[in-house]
Amino acid sequence: MFEARGASIVCLPTIEIADPDSWTECDAIIWKLTEYDSVCFTSRNAVEKFIQRIRLIRPQAVNILATRNVYAVGEKTKSLLETNGFSVQPLPQKHSAESLAHSFYGQDISGKHFLFPKGNLASDVLPKELRSLGACVEELVTYKTVIPELENLERVRALLTDKKIDVLTFFSPSSVRNFLELMGLELVQQCVIAVIGPTTAEAAREAGLEVPVVAKQQTTESLVQGIFEYIDKM
Repeated sequence: MFEARGASIVCLPTIEIADPDSWTECDAIIWKLTEYDSVCFTSRNAVEKFIQRIRLIRPQAVNILATRNVYAVGEKTKSLLETNGFSVQPLPQKHSAESLAHSFYGQDISGKHFLFPKGNLASDVLPKELRSLGACVEELVTYKTVIPELENLERVRALLTDKKIDVLTFFSPSSVRNFLELMGLELVQQCVIAVIGPTTAEAAREAGLEVPVVAKQQTTESLVQGIFEYIDKM
């Protein structure tokens, strides 16, 4: 989408999705899925890893999961769940874990059991809010986010040093943190920062960055549109 508008792109993956250190806890939960009323997913990676594990060790548990109340954050996460045959509850108005948590306000979920498959760096906002409403929440790490080995790290650092990169795009809080760890704040501050949504924006601001572009919807299309709208006003 960027190239179609004439932009030049340099890609630097800052995240690698890896298996958790152990599947023991996950496997135990898969065998007791009937104990949960609802399952919440806030990322596609959590969906992919959890369903892959179910199909590996207990394929029939997919049918059990299909009978639970399934919640998602974001259109892409919802779409992946539906592609795998699951019905998803209506999405929150804003694509964030906070908004999903707020959608339960006014509902009687006291004593209800929620399962939250997640990454090792996921926010604790959702489980905290659900517990404050009286729900029982089991958090389950189904993947971890690590910094990959980077082949073109020095090339990107040189481009930043020479001020040849205009815009930096980030799609997750982890990508912000990892990139800053690799490059340092000073090199990053000189660029326009564009992010996929409010959670990533918050991480960037907490790290000391100004964030002039936040996608109105948490989609790549919306982010690209927001960047070019910002550039047109410069």
